[in-house]
Amino acid sequence: MKPQKQRLENLLNILAAHSMSYHEFVSKFSDIEELTDGIDVKNIELWRTLGLDIVKNEQNEIELQTRFRDITQQEFCIVDIETSGGITSGQIIEIGALKIKNGVEIGRFESFVDAPFVPENITQLTGISQSDLTGAPSLKSVLERFKIFLGTSVFVAHNVNFDYGFISQSLSNIGLGMLLNRKLCTIDLSRRTIASQKYGLGSLKELLGINNTHHRALNDAIAATEILKICISRLPFSIQSVEDLINFSKTAPSMKLKPEPSLQNSDAIADEN
Repeated sequence: MKPQKQRLENLLNILAAHSMSYHEFVSKFSDIEELTDGIDVKNIELWRTLGLDIVKNEQNEIELQTRFRDITQQEFCIVDIETSGGITSGQIIEIGALKIKNGVEIGRFESFVDAPFVPENITQLTGISQSDLTGAPSLKSVLERFKIFLGTSVFVAHNVNFDYGFISQSLSNIGLGMLLNRKLCTIDLSRRTIASQKYGLGSLKELLGINNTHHRALNDAIAATEILKICISRLPFSIQSVEDLINFSKTAPSMKLKPEPSLQNSDAIADEN
């Protein structure tokens, strides 16, 4: 991770654990050039447009709302993207997302994205061909609408760093700023709540009886939503706030099962990602 991004991650972790004086917040976040270019650091509402769910309290402190918000009161946006390649060589060609609160769907987002080329291997994997994208809205148009849809929700995905990082970089590239939403990985969370040998999306769908088409954005987001609901239903009673949940997903003991002896040398590890 680049030093600036690591510093940002560290500051967000501090906010996740402690309130920060307004002066300290402005001082520390002003040092991150990648983040503050063109942004008035003192304007709390501008931070919220980047997805950072903060307020200034009566003590003139900056608080991250997810520190205090009960899981049942939080909006989670479960996201999946399909791309034409890696973050440096490809672009987003489809976004699918569900927004839920207390286990109930409150919003849905789905769109193809115009792209100049879709490699054959991507078509074979996803079923998305160049003809599907003909006449689709531009990347900027889709990302503008998605950013509004996402708001300050917690960004959830199966292998969240990929989807979050790809969308954040794409937003930055078109001048809409990076993402600062709190994020939650359903791979990490399922490892702490579901006993399984493998935690790839396909494996968990089979284990949990989730049946839908794989490798399409909205369907994968729907599957990840069902996994999230199951994981939340299995949380210890002590996990009450959203930050409790995020911390639990990263630090609680793993429930991963050891593979059967006959599978020790198989290629099952590939499913982990």
